[in-house]
Amino acid sequence: MILIALFTFGETTIRIKSPSEIYTKIYETVPFYRFVNSTEGIGQDYIKELLSTTLESTNTNIQNFLNAPMVFYSDKDYSFRELFNPNYFNLLFDIIVNSKGIAIYSTEYEVFNEIFTKIFGANKVSDDLYTLGERNFAVQKNDEGIFLNMEPTTFDDNSKGLVSGSLENILNENKHWDFYVTVDSRTLKATFESKDYRGVRKNFDLAILENKKLFGEVLNIEKLDKTNFQAYFKNFLTPLDDESKNVIGFIANSIKEDEFLAISSQNISNNELNLFFEASIDTSKLKEFAEERNIEEGKVGTYNYYLWSNQSMENQIYLYFVEDEFIFSNVLPNRMNVYLSEIPRFKNAKFYVEIERKEGLDNLLILDISNYLSENFYGSLDSWIIKEEYDNDGIYTVEMKIR
Repeated sequence: MILIALFTFGETTIRIKSPSEIYTKIYETVPFYRFVNSTEGIGQDYIKELLSTTLESTNTNIQNFLNAPMVFYSDKDYSFRELFNPNYFNLLFDIIVNSKGIAIYSTEYEVFNEIFTKIFGANKVSDDLYTLGERNFAVQKNDEGIFLNMEPTTFDDNSKGLVSGSLENILNENKHWDFYVTVDSRTLKATFESKDYRGVRKNFDLAILENKKLFGEVLNIEKLDKTNFQAYFKNFLTPLDDESKNVIGFIANSIKEDEFLAISSQNISNNELNLFFEASIDTSKLKEFAEERNIEEGKVGTYNYYLWSNQSMENQIYLYFVEDEFIFSNVLPNRMNVYLSEIPRFKNAKFYVEIERKEGLDNLLILDISNYLSENFYGSLDSWIIKEEYDNDGIYTVEMKIR
């Protein structure tokens, strides 16, 4: 009865259609996962060879086991970072040791024993008891499969994808989410849906930014209320001195719109940061403010700029602005000139066409990891991650795409 209680109250369910299919469709097909797990990346390719050389079971029996569905029940709240960890061996190990119940719908008992002990390092105490780390795993076997710390069940094949299930707290508000993962055109797509979660952000249409020049390897787009400008700013650029606090307040009061789009842009490979605001500033107030303080000014293309931070500070912050947009940035004017003149319009970015939902978005996150892989792993690869958030007729939806 204790085992049944443990199984019943797990909040997280992760249903795997088959480990073999996941490996084939994700780790051998999706460019990012294929590259990272190759010898040029973290070298996870050896796992496949390890199975064939370490296990005494026949290849047929091993494949039968890896083709079987598996379901994990846990109380652990998994983050996006953990769920999409490209090191699949570490991810699977973490899921196992944090599971309150595991159902493996395979009768390849010997293969299970070999993989659990020789690959994952479990200790076999008896035929029905294993230990792994600090966990005990009581095992029951029947014609349906192998069941760890739970009563045997029949597999309910109602999954929509390679991986599916339910989670709590994916956006830190203790709400229930259903999810499923598929692969299409070499792109991993994960969909999370919740009837309980309600987004607090204001939605926007991406068309507003189509002709803008947005740059940076990490772009996060959301709609901002004018009253939240200072708090938003401080998330990225901590005020350098007391005067800076007054300056931020001045900018907030000088913004003409009550609501506007805010885009934080950062680089993975260096410390460049840009905060784009799709809003107008009262330039007459701005000019008066700058003249009173004798702030350094200049021009980059169609943009005017001021050196907004104290000149004595090591890390300088510039304010670049035109009629309907302003940017706070630590990028020097000569480099900013390159960005503003050479970067293509947002609608021409390689990942733009992959953003399915361009209207009614609550949040959009884009990670372009091509340059990072090139500089750190010497790989030539167009790779990116896109996360879209929106309300879909009362069902709050988060979609992740990884290429």
